[in-house]
Amino acid sequence: MKIRWRLTWYGIGFTALSLVGFIIVITVLVAGASGDDQNKLLSGIAGGAASVLASQDAPLESTFSPLVVDATVSDQPFTTVYDESGVVLHSTGVIDGHPLDLPAAVVAEALGSGGSQTDVDGVRVQVRRWENPNLGRGVVAAAQSLRVAKEQVAGLTAFLVIFGIIALIAAGIGAWFMSGRALRPLRMLAETTDEIGATGNLAQRLPSVPQDDEVGALVDSFNTMLEGIETARRDRELTIDAQKRFVADASHELRSPLTSIRANAGFLSGNPDASEQDRAEATRDISDEADRMTLLINGLLALARGDAATDGGEAHVPVDLSSVVRSVQRRARNLNVETAVQIPDSCIVMGDRAQLAGLVWILVDNADKHGGNNVSIAVVERPGETQIIVKDDGPGIPTGDLTRVFDRFHRSDPTRSRPGYGLGLSIAQSIVLAHGGSIDVSNAITGGAVFIVRFPSDR
Repeated sequence: MKIRWRLTWYGIGFTALSLVGFIIVITVLVAGASGDDQNKLLSGIAGGAASVLASQDAPLESTFSPLVVDATVSDQPFTTVYDESGVVLHSTGVIDGHPLDLPAAVVAEALGSGGSQTDVDGVRVQVRRWENPNLGRGVVAAAQSLRVAKEQVAGLTAFLVIFGIIALIAAGIGAWFMSGRALRPLRMLAETTDEIGATGNLAQRLPSVPQDDEVGALVDSFNTMLEGIETARRDRELTIDAQKRFVADASHELRSPLTSIRANAGFLSGNPDASEQDRAEATRDISDEADRMTLLINGLLALARGDAATDGGEAHVPVDLSSVVRSVQRRARNLNVETAVQIPDSCIVMGDRAQLAGLVWILVDNADKHGGNNVSIAVVERPGETQIIVKDDGPGIPTGDLTRVFDRFHRSDPTRSRPGYGLGLSIAQSIVLAHGGSIDVSNAITGGAVFIVRFPSDR
């Protein structure tokens, strides 16, 4: 059964239970009130008749109405006068053709206490004592059919039942429309989900619900989920595109040394009588191309390790960054640049010492290849972060390449660079990201490129 039908039936059922309880309570209260009203009416009639009898000098027939009421078919009250022995002296009504037969005990109680009440022969009776110097004494009874109170209760009950049926119908119609309105966002949610499943269009969104309720929260959560899925898919597509370009670039870079190796190997196998010099040059070319391939593969492995560290997060330990920079400075003695450092005695960061050393070496080596004659390395501790600043005095980086220097296989103008595959700065960036940091590049006002690496201090 659909939720809308369930909510409608729940509303009808709750309304029905409420109405049944209401009808029962009202019926009980009205039944009690009707009995009290009838007792008051008959008590007043009996009391008035007793007062008249106490001062009556004329015959009883002239005192009361000559109209005779039959209580079996009439709802009108009537009176019956008795002497002290219970004999009927006069009556204005009968029950099925006979005067009201009042029990002797009721007569005796009324004579003794002044009044009594009882139900007999289907009528409610109020009895009062009377005394007259000329007529003696006795009791007078005012009676009315019990059918009066029952008919009042039955009439009210019938009205309440009819009203309850109308109320149930109205409640059902109201619950149907209100549940439909409340569930409209859910229906739209289902339709949107089906459409997304059929078309794959994650750009669709549900319209906002003005009500601040659970359905509105569900709509907001669904839209947030769609936005997250769309962003994840867009990022995945960008990653896939980047991986495709990466594979294409790697294949292109590997094709050249492989072609050279195959050509030289073919020359050696196809020309066994070649001169010693030609064979030596072919062998040297094979060795050089193998070294190039080894360098390229090592760079690719370094990038893969950096990506894995960025995604999975390797365990880092405290590392003295100042000591790392000093070790790189010693290695850089074999380069063609002069290296100057400005570092504190000790600067502890969380990371991997070998990777951090590789990061600084790549930046210094990049300055050696593309910079001038001097490279400065500074380690600066600032509030919330630690910085590594590497600056050279070379010609700087072309403006168009500033946003691409960290792309894999990107190389600047070959006329201003030494041989390479364009992986160094990509590897440096992956190391920085694996350590939760960031790296930026710019050109100094005085000339030369400036690389700034930032690590958060709480790592």
